[in-house]
This record gives sequence, C-alpha cells and structure tokens, in this order.
Amino acid sequence: VLEAMKEAIDLFGAGSGGSRNIGGTNHYHVLLEKELADLHGKEEALLFSSGYTANDGSLTILAGRLDGCVVFSDELNHASIIDGLRHSGAEKHIFRHNDVEHLEKLIAQADPTRPKLIVLESVYSMSGDLAPLAEIAEVAQRHDAMTFL
Repeated sequence: VLEAMKEAIDLFGAGSGGSRNIGGTNHYHVLLEKELADLHGKEEALLFSSGYTANDGSLTILAGRLDGCVVFSDELNHASIIDGLRHSGAEKHIFRHNDVEHLEKLIAQADPTRPKLIVLESVYSMSGDLAPLAEIAEVAQRHDAMTFL
C-alpha cells in the first residue's frame, strides 16, 4: 500500500493544490465521481476540495434551485454556510443559536406550501456546542422541512 501510495504521489502529486477552477480537474476526480454516483445509484456525484466549498456550493444550489425555498439558519453557522445561503438568493430567517422554540416560531410563520430548509451544524466548529438534533428533527418533521447539517 505504501509503495502504491508513493508511486501515485510521484505520478500525480499529493493533491490538486487548489480548487478545480484553479488547479484543474484531474482525470481521477472524474473517475471517482462516476464511481460514487454508481455506488449510490445516482446520475452524477461531485467532489469538493474542502468543507468550505462543500457547504458553499451545496447550499447555493439546494436553496437556490428549490423554487420559493425558505431557509432557517442558526445564528452561529459557519461562514461557509452563510456564504452559500447568501449566494443562493433564497429567503432567509435566522434563529437564535440552538433555540428550538425560536426556530419553531419562525417556521410556523412561513407559508406551509413553500419548501423549507433548516440549516445548522451538528457540532459548531467555533464553539464546540452540540445542536439539539432530535428536537430540530421533530420541528422539521412537523413543518415538512428538510435539514442540512
């Protein structure tokens, strides 16, 4: 395994050196995306070069392409989440950190026919706080909302 790893590093380098728009797309990225899509029975898969770009890109698309999506975001979400939501153009409501009652109040005021997305971190990266996931999942279920962790 170590020899194969050394050979691969000699041939292809240790990483892309940046995002795909800067460092390019390696042929093996495309092969891995195809394999992941096949594994999960999906048309396509997409790899991101960092957690930041994963949050930003995913939320830009998810919230931005769901027609009429209303987003409910914890006030202490990471900057990558905030950027993704900003880029999405979706309507946003910020709930107090880990405050399930405040989330419930905000989401109850939303149009029940519009798609809803609750966005939070399971373990907050800056403080280490744990989100009350079970309670938030109950709110999501009651209001037919999706969650993004």
